[in-house]
Amino acid sequence: MNIAIVGAGVLGRLLALTLIEQKHQITVIDKQPLHEPTNAAYVSAGMLCPLGEVIHAPAAVVAMGLESLKVWPDILSQLQALDPENETVFFAQQGSLALSFPADASSFAQLKQDLEHKTGEQRHQVETLNRQQLLDLEPALNKFGDAVLLGNEGQLCNRSFLRSSTRVIGKYAATELANIQTTADWQSLCNRYDWVLDCRGSGAIANTTSPTDMTQLRGLRGEVIRVRCPEVQLSRPVRVVHPRASIYIVPKPSHEFVVGATEIESHSEHPITVRSTLELLSTLYAVNSGFAEAVVLETNVGIRAAFDDHQPRVERQDNLISANGLYRHGWLVGPALAQQVIYLMQEATHERAH
Repeated sequence: MNIAIVGAGVLGRLLALTLIEQKHQITVIDKQPLHEPTNAAYVSAGMLCPLGEVIHAPAAVVAMGLESLKVWPDILSQLQALDPENETVFFAQQGSLALSFPADASSFAQLKQDLEHKTGEQRHQVETLNRQQLLDLEPALNKFGDAVLLGNEGQLCNRSFLRSSTRVIGKYAATELANIQTTADWQSLCNRYDWVLDCRGSGAIANTTSPTDMTQLRGLRGEVIRVRCPEVQLSRPVRVVHPRASIYIVPKPSHEFVVGATEIESHSEHPITVRSTLELLSTLYAVNSGFAEAVVLETNVGIRAAFDDHQPRVERQDNLISANGLYRHGWLVGPALAQQVIYLMQEATHERAH
């Protein structure tokens, strides 16, 4: 089939890779060149931590995250198989840590209680560590008395994935640089292709002309800082629990770290604020004073698209399927949501044939 994918974020690229493997004819359309992404997928930390989301995220999102975590290694193997000369995407699955400073002990106790009651069949993946057990895992976290280890969680290098998928899409699919804005634009696409998959993410917030109903989407602003610090070694994502908003520190290759957490009800893309910068960097320094020598590589802002219930939606109108509302869970639930889109497309194609 001849399929157009509008939007080259996490979901659009995952759909493109799957449909390329299925030998469909693919065109990826985005308003920015694929090799120059500035979207939320580029800004984010690439965390794959479903149990860490069990406190706030809907159960359906956690389930999708657990399902997606199982298939990420296969996706990355497929990416390498489609282009053996491509760079290897960094992927780690050594669990994640949640901990707190003494002043926030009550919030940490609440977290442990929530994990005890809400992780269900995954309860065995939640382990409380004493100080020595924590130091054995992460010697750099020597200011903390205990922690919770969420086993089997992971992360990937989001930017490496974007580079690698750009190469594969460029090799096996067509690409177009366009900003689909009007009802006439969508009608033209639907007339030209067997299927049109709308994966615009935050690009759909200010543009609701798609025949499917995405009018309830809103933007959530996130601010992150990327630093390089050879003086500190961490092997897994760390979530520092705070009553207002937990802050995550995610180690990356080449001694880089991504620190973030801010979530602001805004669609504005103005640069990071002083308040957020102070919160993020002061937490980084408080976790380990070695971060005082970190070099700030960049500050970034990303806009995530969300519905009020913080659950993604997939809607179909004739040969157009829209999938959106991934919130801050794009990398976490992307593979499962891509599979939902493909199942819907296959079922509808089968119905047409009969």
